[in-house]
Amino acid sequence: MKGLPSRPARSLCGLIVLLGSIGLLMLGGCATPRKPPPTANDALPVALRASQDEVLQEIMTTHGDETYICRRTALPADPLTRFGAPSAASTTGTVGGVRTDHTQLLWDPFGSEATLVDAGGQSVGTVAPGHYFLSYDGSYVKTTTVAESQVGANALTWARYDAGYVATPRPGNGRFSNISSIQRIDTSGGLPPQPTCEIEGSRLLVPYAATYMFYRAKGVAPIASSTTPAASTAP
Repeated sequence: MKGLPSRPARSLCGLIVLLGSIGLLMLGGCATPRKPPPTANDALPVALRASQDEVLQEIMTTHGDETYICRRTALPADPLTRFGAPSAASTTGTVGGVRTDHTQLLWDPFGSEATLVDAGGQSVGTVAPGHYFLSYDGSYVKTTTVAESQVGANALTWARYDAGYVATPRPGNGRFSNISSIQRIDTSGGLPPQPTCEIEGSRLLVPYAATYMFYRAKGVAPIASSTTPAASTAP
């Protein structure tokens, strides 16, 4: 008795190969793309670069919101001054007997509110309005802006901050206890759709993302990273 034709077996093998190829394509499509490395310090605008007396301690990324408040702001330049009207330095005056107000409602930056994520993908702290960087271990940094650069036309400025005040749960303890400066680079988003607004005092939240580079002074040992709350110092 003759055996079964071999064609069905070959067809079955071809089907298995085809399904395997489809599976690989699906896995490839689901793979998370690798993030590009942050912009190197020596490639930044000069005013944003860390000093030679600092070393990079940690890199964090963030996703959150830039908050804006609608405020009445004096116009930077008043076209009516060409016709003898009061300059913008004086916010009120008269033109042809009619009282004028040389101000405009504009979105004024209030600060960032975002979650800080470390290289391991763990949420370890937050960015808060007032240039605060808060760690979940209780340490935090209050910074001041040293320099800014508008690198992308449709994104927040890149900036460099000096650590004006550092607080820790205990002296020398905490993730941010030795931070000397911070860079905000590789920003995306964060700008209002238009500079003007309509209701004074209203707020606008604009999503943004950025990379933060944390530096410490040379010769200062890094603090072991921890996301657990600081232990009580009470006896």
